[in-house]
Amino acid sequence: MRKAAALRAFALAALVPAVLLGAAQSAQPQARSAIRLEMLVERIAKLNAQVGQDVLGVRSRRSLEQAVRDFDSTLLSVSASAPDAESRDTYHLLTLLWVQYRAAALRPTNADTVRKLRDRTEEMAYVAAKGARLVQDSARATSNASAIRAENAAVLAQRVGKIYLWMRWDMRDDALARDLRESTENLRRILATLHEASANSPEIGDELAGADAQMAFLDAAAADLAGRRSQARSIEFIAKASDHIAESMERVASLQEGAR
Repeated sequence: MRKAAALRAFALAALVPAVLLGAAQSAQPQARSAIRLEMLVERIAKLNAQVGQDVLGVRSRRSLEQAVRDFDSTLLSVSASAPDAESRDTYHLLTLLWVQYRAAALRPTNADTVRKLRDRTEEMAYVAAKGARLVQDSARATSNASAIRAENAAVLAQRVGKIYLWMRWDMRDDALARDLRESTENLRRILATLHEASANSPEIGDELAGADAQMAFLDAAAADLAGRRSQARSIEFIAKASDHIAESMERVASLQEGAR
């Protein structure tokens, strides 16, 4: 990852003891919240691109501001109950990175400036994913595997939508194309695995069916986009479908957790 090692080394050198705020939450919700931070990184970048391309207009601007507020509160909660020194250091680093990322994401972005935001997004996503792994490792014995899979599917849905929007700005390098391919394949794989869970309730089945339908809409819109048909309409469908999939996956995660 570009500049990642140098940035992490600099930030880690500046670490000071973190102040823990509030009581620790149960392990399973914290594992989900940790993954949700990674999803919000992807969502913020996606909404930033929607604003820059005037996709869904006022709705995108409101959603971006809300996603930033969600990240603020979720980061505070997860940091406050980090289970060990390594995870506390990781979330302190994420907090340092967030200060700059937050400001950059709220500024207008276009085809000429998006590459700078891409670097910041990759760094944020890397550190958020590391933190999520550390929290999950500490909570493995109490974790609901289907809930964790569903949260990861929400991350992938937002990432896929973000990449299509970035590509619309003619950012089409091999690394981005590979990320799109792998994220889409992994999203489909998780959806298929969630269908096979023995504890699925009718409500969960309905959410999974809805996610499947949205995945089909996303695929059709992506094909239209690749064929340069109805460009504005297609990217709007991709933006909406990736949101609907992520929302369904977060509901599935909550339902799975409640079924324990």
